[in-house]
Amino acid sequence: MIRVAIVDDHPIVSEGIVANVNADPLLAVVATGATFDDALVIAQRDLPDVLVLDLELGPRSGLDAVQQIKALSPATRIVVFSAYAGEDRVGEAFARGVDSYVLKGTASDELLAVIHAVAAGGTRIPAEIAGQLTRAARTPRRDRLTVREREILALLADGLSNRAAAERLGISERTVKFHVGEILARLGANNRAQAVAIAQTRGLL
Repeated sequence: MIRVAIVDDHPIVSEGIVANVNADPLLAVVATGATFDDALVIAQRDLPDVLVLDLELGPRSGLDAVQQIKALSPATRIVVFSAYAGEDRVGEAFARGVDSYVLKGTASDELLAVIHAVAAGGTRIPAEIAGQLTRAARTPRRDRLTVREREILALLADGLSNRAAAERLGISERTVKFHVGEILARLGANNRAQAVAIAQTRGLL
């Protein structure tokens, strides 16, 4: 039996996924949630085989939870279930470590097929997402700062500390620290000041 957890802040959507998953004799929903914190609690408490995760979880993005979920439950496979599929978002999701990405509105059979595939250790990525992932990979690395990374970079340019940036954005200081590390890596910078300088020369600020 494949143990599935679902975290989505829209009750109707969540109920629909639960019904479809439980209709499959090889799948069972073991937990549901609606918030960022729910995702972390479920990962640690229930250790699901597959977590179906929405990205829009109120003020915090589900993407920010991915690495924490993986740390709490390394065996859990994460399937993003989102209404949005821009190149930046799809590319960032896979860079963070998600195992597949399914658009809301996709046929339920496809979502179930993805759950089965990732639970078995395989890969199944819907065609429209694969296309976005390919385009994101072709984008020059320096131009692939996410919206959140650009926000944080702008705050760094204004001289804000990680803590001050976290308070301004309503996210955790740990999340800001993670993003700063990503910004440095993407820009090839050794420190915050150098990252700001590089960003300015590249027109990213």
